[in-house]
Amino acid sequence: MKRNKGFTLALIAIATLTIGSSAALAQPGYGMGGQGYNPLTPEQQTTLQKLHNDYYTQTSQLRQQLMSKRYEYNALITASSPDSAKIESVANEMATLNQQLDQQRVKFDIALAESGLPRGAGMGYGGCGGGMHRGGGHMGMGMGRW
Repeated sequence: MKRNKGFTLALIAIATLTIGSSAALAQPGYGMGGQGYNPLTPEQQTTLQKLHNDYYTQTSQLRQQLMSKRYEYNALITASSPDSAKIESVANEMATLNQQLDQQRVKFDIALAESGLPRGAGMGYGGCGGGMHRGGGHMGMGMGRW
């Protein structure tokens, strides 16, 4: 009986991913930026929600612009005859928008610190911080680069 090497490799990959993700879930602080589990008081939760809502509102237009540029970039890069100058121009615009989002994120982090809240507290920031705010999604903060 012949074995399908691709099937065997796929099974090994799935097993590896399953074991790896189980280990990650067992880590303390998973989903909270590695901060560990620190329950927030009701006052802290209210402050955190307000700061997050303010951040979301302040970055909404930037995130929409960035998403539009991503669509434009993808359309340009997949065109039958790509215009390299236009692609580079749109990529530079995306980089500028990402930088502006980063600046807003720093302001958000400072507001958290000034409020005595741990960075990434309770907002699903584990994926949020590193993967945090690059694109869309309200808790968004998990928005990878383009």
